[in-house]
Amino acid sequence: MSGSAPPLDPVPGRASRSGRSRRVWWWLLVAILVVAGVTALAVRPWEPVETEPPPTATLTDVPTAAPTTPSAPSSSSPAVPGADAVFDATTAPALFVSSDDLLADVPAAEPVVEQRITSGQMPWGLPVGSTVDPPACTVALTVVPAAPPWYDALLWGNETLSFEQEVLLLADPTAARDAFRQLVTAVDACPQYSQQNPGMDGATWIAEPAIEGQGVFPSIVQEMTHSAEGYDVPGYRGHTLVGNAIVTWTAEALTVGDRQAALATLGDPTGLSAMVQERAQAAVKALG
Repeated sequence: MSGSAPPLDPVPGRASRSGRSRRVWWWLLVAILVVAGVTALAVRPWEPVETEPPPTATLTDVPTAAPTTPSAPSSSSPAVPGADAVFDATTAPALFVSSDDLLADVPAAEPVVEQRITSGQMPWGLPVGSTVDPPACTVALTVVPAAPPWYDALLWGNETLSFEQEVLLLADPTAARDAFRQLVTAVDACPQYSQQNPGMDGATWIAEPAIEGQGVFPSIVQEMTHSAEGYDVPGYRGHTLVGNAIVTWTAEALTVGDRQAALATLGDPTGLSAMVQERAQAAVKALG
């Protein structure tokens, strides 16, 4: 899992973004917004749909056995303080890390990071017509198999860093625990999966076994390699369960050169997970 690593597109599964050429970045941004716009016309998870059903991920053939590492949380009762927290569209944005968080905890964020995907730009789910191979791994990209009641995403980046964060809300903490358990099972069973996009280049993810993140809330983190258009970009991806919310983040090192040196610019994966956990704790406290 080595190779040069110019920037890939920050949106999983879509065409790669090269840090060597701002022209490629702007072309890809236009492509992302076009895809997002088309998808948004068909899928608006935050509003009733009258024309087409929202895109759904399929859990068909996902192994039903509980993963061995890490363990999935039980859905029967809360295990940690804040496990019964309930967020809504007003309070959920507090779960997103800030540029100050990134500057404090991620070496590659220096000297500055900019928002490259802002609130409301990226709808939940795969672009219309996209598929994941094997299909059982679709939820590893979409987090849940059907459009959640609320979803949003942000992406911070610069020439050496891409940090995308997604927050989705389920009906209640019990539903979120069930969804998180299924997600952990799927992640554990999917060391490699690919996405095919009609009319665009696809991508492949190769993942190391997930480890449990450090902190108050149930979480997992894994080292990833995102391959597209002949380039391999190393990074980390994590998921955290917070009350009725699932927070997903992806940090990618866009530095060209040695893989381990590139990963070092992101910091330690447990440190990244802890950054997300700290933001989550502050968001729970803000609920009162």
